Amino acid sequence: MIFLLLYFLDGLLNLFAEWFSSSILIYVTKVLLMPLLMLYLRKTSGSYKNRRFIFAALFFSWLGDIFLMFPRNEYAQNIKQLLFICGLIAFLLAHLNYIISFSKDIYSVKKASIIVQNPYMIIPFALYLFFLLRFLSPYLGFMKLPVYIYGSCITLMLVTAFNRKNIASDHSFYLIFTGALLFIISDTLLSINIFYKKMEWQRIAVMLTYILAQGFIVMGVSSETKKKAI
Repeated sequence: MIFLLLYFLDGLLNLFAEWFSSSILIYVTKVLLMPLLMLYLRKTSGSYKNRRFIFAALFFSWLGDIFLMFPRNEYAQNIKQLLFICGLIAFLLAHLNYIISFSKDIYSVKKASIIVQNPYMIIPFALYLFFLLRFLSPYLGFMKLPVYIYGSCITLMLVTAFNRKNIASDHSFYLIFTGALLFIISDTLLSINIFYKKMEWQRIAVMLTYILAQGFIVMGVSSETKKKAI
């Protein structure tokens, strides 16, 4: 529990740093976020092997945080683009690991998932992806294909999180689905901020939703791990 409290405290400090534009504090607090969550997960999961895909997701998220926190005004445009692409790839790998982990939870139970039983439930997710990409498309330029791939991946992550309903415990399901939904909100705000229009308040909103998203997902994973251990 101490590592989870430290994670949210560090996240709060990061939000203050973003608000006051304190670069050094932003760098320090952001680098600490994922390691603190990994320590919490290690403490509550009991075994790295049981949740290796979640650990991998947090590791790649950590790399993504590092790549994305440095593209500031002091860098040339080509370096900014390279760091952004590296960050995008890192978070893409993070989401792929979340997808694998959530899918393993689904396939570990011998019953049809909620989307298999009700295929129409996938429509809201598809509509979100369609309208987001349609809105961003004119502003993406050479980044169109990477953003399309990333958008599809994170939407699939949300779908697999939702597909755990009635399979995982209610507590675990709601934590992880809420976390996945917040992740979508965070990435949507970030993409609008980068490709469409920059607004200062969006940086705070992006980090707030991101910190809550990762925290809720890991709490949900830990909750399910404890349930299975009983």
